[in-house]
Amino acid sequence: MSPAEQLIASAVKRAGRVTPTRGLKDAARERNKSAKQLDALTTGVCKPLKEYVKGFPPPERLHPFERALLELTLSDKKYRTTLAAVDSMRKGMLGIGKGYASQVTKTTALKEAEEMREKGFAEMEAYYRKYARCVDDLKSIAKLLRKLPVAELETPTVALVGAPNVGKSSLVRVLSSGLPEVCNYPFTTKGIKMGHFFVDDERHVVTDTPGLINRSEADRNKIEMLTIATLEHLPTCVIFVTDLTGLSGTSIDDQLQLREELYKQFAERRPWIDVFSKSALVPVLGGETDPDTQELWSEEDVKEAERAMAQIPNATATSADEGRGIDELKERIMKLLHEHKRTLPKSDDDYSPDYSGTEALPAYIPML
Repeated sequence: MSPAEQLIASAVKRAGRVTPTRGLKDAARERNKSAKQLDALTTGVCKPLKEYVKGFPPPERLHPFERALLELTLSDKKYRTTLAAVDSMRKGMLGIGKGYASQVTKTTALKEAEEMREKGFAEMEAYYRKYARCVDDLKSIAKLLRKLPVAELETPTVALVGAPNVGKSSLVRVLSSGLPEVCNYPFTTKGIKMGHFFVDDERHVVTDTPGLINRSEADRNKIEMLTIATLEHLPTCVIFVTDLTGLSGTSIDDQLQLREELYKQFAERRPWIDVFSKSALVPVLGGETDPDTQELWSEEDVKEAERAMAQIPNATATSADEGRGIDELKERIMKLLHEHKRTLPKSDDDYSPDYSGTEALPAYIPML
């Protein structure tokens, strides 16, 4: 049974148990009973619907990150129209119920009151079932929104960013408590995954973001825009991950162009660290390649990797599976976060804006 069907079935059952006021007889007793049952059915349906709608905050009250997640995972229009449909349904049920309850009080015969009540019940149930789908739609929306990450607006966030399949999820796994899915194919990370770590007993969030393709922002899909929303709206330290192995499916040149674009967009507003991942498979990073892949490293491949190293001279070479460079990366993160915190002006609204009065969506969505 769907949530919408459960609501009407429960309301009808409860309304049917309502008894008339004591001391009344015959037609007066039936008028009283019928009116009370109609009121009970109206309340049993309309009160929960009102609470459902009230429990979902208007998009304009959300933090920009939460609103971006809402738009990218559902759409502002779908959210608003579903809430409006449920509220319209509630108002329709309220009008029908009150109308029949009023008519019952004007009846003069026992049979007439009984028939009016039955007619009212039938019309209310028919009206409800005609529009019941919007209640189930709202249930589905609530279920979806509860799966979204909660923005920890006061907690420093480290976001691993880069092209698909460059090793971001593996680094999140060794840097934090997070356990993201790690598979060797592009677009494994379909959403935002979060773990945490501590610096001097202060909690920090580490975030694995969906991979980005080297293309203009206007051409990005909704999955990619989740990453942009993270960088744009959360107090984020960017760790840009570049894979020099040639195994990620994205060329080194495309990765470097992507890095350059994001660096221009965010480096002045966000602390930034560069990382070379999978270094155990890259000869020029001191790695020993698998014999089966050794022959894939042509002279041109080596030169391409060396050009990337020259373009990003301060990148930390890491290899999550072997633990190479992980301690060094953690030290860089801690040092950068401390330095940034010391130099951050109290009035720096760009990095730490005042979003007082905003809501965090997943924690705010009611249980339907």
